[in-house]
Amino acid sequence: GSNFGYTSGGTGYAPGTYDIIDKFPFAADFTGTATDVGDLIVGRYNVAGQSSSTHGYSSGGSSPTTSDVIDKFSFTTDGDATDVGNLTVARYKSAGQSSIGNGFGYTTASEGSPSVTYNVIDKFSFATDGNATDVGDMSVHRWAVAGQSSTTHGYTSGGLPTYNTIDKFSFTTDGDATDVGDLSSGRQSLTGQSSTTHGYSSGGVTTGRIDIIDKF
Repeated sequence: GSNFGYTSGGTGYAPGTYDIIDKFPFAADFTGTATDVGDLIVGRYNVAGQSSSTHGYSSGGSSPTTSDVIDKFSFTTDGDATDVGNLTVARYKSAGQSSIGNGFGYTTASEGSPSVTYNVIDKFSFATDGNATDVGDMSVHRWAVAGQSSTTHGYTSGGLPTYNTIDKFSFTTDGDATDVGDLSSGRQSLTGQSSTTHGYSSGGVTTGRIDIIDKF
């Protein structure tokens, strides 16, 4: 949404997997603690996140078995998530993209079980709850990737094993992604951010942790 940020699921240094949906305000620099406003259907980590104008989504993940669940929670009313559909295959360490204008969420790339890497682009509707459909493939199989979104295209960047690839796919026409550029260095377990004009890939791991912010 435009007023709050959310973080859902995860795992910590202490043993255990979390189902928490945390919420924090955008209005001012936030120095307090996020608020626990609900729970996912099942605790899991390495999920992909998507956003419509009214709801947040958490798709896939591991708990520790891989999950195909698409969870949905409201931005206007605090509360637990609901299971609204399934991905085409159970997987984790995927990237999430959002096409608010066209009304769809996407889950791209990933690792499945047992140790299978997928190049699938899954698409699901924001307007109607239901299962995702496989609408295309990434240019290479990889996982532990970052996701970015423009108003017209989704992007998947980086990934394991230490790819520098930036893939781009259309929000208006279903089909395969194309390799449109490279990050400054190959890396995995990075984070993606999006402005109205640029995508960003920050942090990640090569042989060690890195603090680079790439912009494209």
